[in-house]
Parts: sequence; C-alpha cells; structure tokens
Amino acid sequence: MSTAFREFVKKIGSGRLTGRDLTREESCRAMRMLLFQEASPTQIGAFLIAHRIKRPTPEELAGILDAFDQVARPMTVSADAPPPVVLSSPYDGQDRLANATPLTALVVSALGQAVVLHGSTDMPPKHGLTSFDLLAGLGVDLKRDRQILSEQYRAIGLGWVYLPAHFPEAFALQAFRDEIGKRPPVATAELFWNPVGTGLPVIGYTHRETITLATQTAPLRGIGAMVMVRGLQGSVNCTLFHPNLGVRWTAAMDTPEPFRILAGDHGLGDDDLALVGDGQDLERQRALCLETLQGKDTPLRRATIFNSAFLLVQSGHSASLETAIPLAARALDEGLAWKQLEKLR
Repeated sequence: MSTAFREFVKKIGSGRLTGRDLTREESCRAMRMLLFQEASPTQIGAFLIAHRIKRPTPEELAGILDAFDQVARPMTVSADAPPPVVLSSPYDGQDRLANATPLTALVVSALGQAVVLHGSTDMPPKHGLTSFDLLAGLGVDLKRDRQILSEQYRAIGLGWVYLPAHFPEAFALQAFRDEIGKRPPVATAELFWNPVGTGLPVIGYTHRETITLATQTAPLRGIGAMVMVRGLQGSVNCTLFHPNLGVRWTAAMDTPEPFRILAGDHGLGDDDLALVGDGQDLERQRALCLETLQGKDTPLRRATIFNSAFLLVQSGHSASLETAIPLAARALDEGLAWKQLEKLR
C-alpha cells in the first residue's frame, strides 16, 4: 500500500459534498504512480472507478497526459517532416461494426498526407477489433523500434505508437481496467493524447460532453487545433448510413464549428458493415482488407473511400469531398495503398 496514493483516492473518492478535484500536478503524480504500479491493486482499482464516478476535470486530464508524455517512448516526428493527422479512437476497438481505419491510413498516407495511429490490441472492457489487430493480421510488425518507426514515417508518412511496445506501463494496467468493467478517465485521456506532439488530432467521440472536455483540455496542453467526429462506436470511422456529426476547433475560436456530412450526398451511402461476433471476425476483416487494397468492390470499399476523403479534407490536403473522393478511389484502384502495405511488411 502507498500512503501517498491513498491521499489521492481519498481526495477524489469522498463523494459529492467533501470530494475535491486534483490539481494538474497531483493528477500527473497520481498517473505516474499508477503507471509504475507504486500503489496496491486495491488502491489502483479504487482510484480508477472513483475517478470515473466523479468525472475528470480538464486540469486532471492535462495532468494525466503530462504523465503519458513523461513515461511513454513513442516514435518522433522531426520538425522538417510533414505534420500528420493523428487518429484517436477508443483503445478497446469496435465489437459491433467494422473498423476501416487501417485501410484509411494506408490510402491517405499513400496520397501524401502523413498519418500517425496510436492504440493497442485486446483492450478492455470492449475487447473489440482495433486498428492494431487488423494491421497485425495484415502482416505488419507492430513492435518495431521507435527509431525505426521514426525513419519509416519520414520515408512513407505512416507511423504508430503501440502500447505493448512503446508504452508498456500503460498496457500493464489492462487487467485492472478489465476487472472494473467500465472505461476509466484514463481512456478519455487516451483519446486526447497526441503522442508525437505535432499535427492535427482527429478524435472520435460518443457523448457531446466529450467535446466540451476536449476543447477545455486542449489549451492547457498547447493544442492549437483538432477535429472531432461522432464515428462508429466512438471511433474516427465515419458512418455510411447516418449523418456524421462533429466539430472543428482552433484555439482562436470562441466555440467549435459544427459540421454535418452524409455519405449518401456523395454517392457512397450504404449500411455499415456489421461484425458477426463468432470469433472469426478478425480473419474475415483481414480478407476484406486485402481484397479492398487490391481494388475489388468489397463491403469495405465505400467506407475506405469516404473516410479517406474525410481525412484529406480535414487535413487541408484536399479542398472538398468532391475532389478527395476520386483521389481515394484511385489510391485503391491503382494499387497505391497496396504498395504502402507492402512497404510496412
């Protein structure tokens, strides 16, 4: 047991009348103690669930993110390299609907807009299919050294931060997160984290309150702009069936600028591809990814094109969806995205 950590649990876990928020510095210290497991398992579980019930403040999230930056060992993006779009989806993946993010990352980077992914595999509580599950299924070595990843990013404009390899301290909290059964505020911080510290964060969300929390946390962390989209199961994957709602935000704005984008308005409307949940979804998705990259008309093709076009526009690479959609289709039909995958293998 840690006497120092017990004080943090007492402070956030004392209820509505006597509980108090942590300062940014206290939150950073508490997160570091969690990452290095200096507290007992009981204290760790108590802190995670108490923090979820209380709800984190922007200052507390900024402190958590400070600790991430101090402990993680991510790839780097040099000042003379092109800035990426940093794709932030829940680390526990998607368990009901297909994940097109790996295909999107391959298409967009093949067209010259750099991409950074961050996340993990088999993360609780959802244990859904993640981008890293799919990349591993496509034959990509996720655990390559951070220096190699930095060089890879300079060469082809695609890199990632994979928790088991580049932030094992965070990955080691997996068992605690599984046992409490709900996403703790650490999961919110993961959405807001930009591990390379540059580029445009594109963040998936479910609840509108997340927008307020993100736009209040961003200035504390020196973030100047971001895009948030209410994607499939809280991810950055746009839906083909419903309108896609989201916001663009810059530090100069008083309030975020909302947007509403419908795939059907651009000839790409369709049902979102459902997962079966029979233990074979990863293999089916792997096969569909390969066929899509070969230019075939698969159930993932429209999602890949629409999501790629969305990112190309948000990043400023393309002026409109009307110009970006043909580019994304060409990257599949001419094998440009397939060549990106080959460079990763």
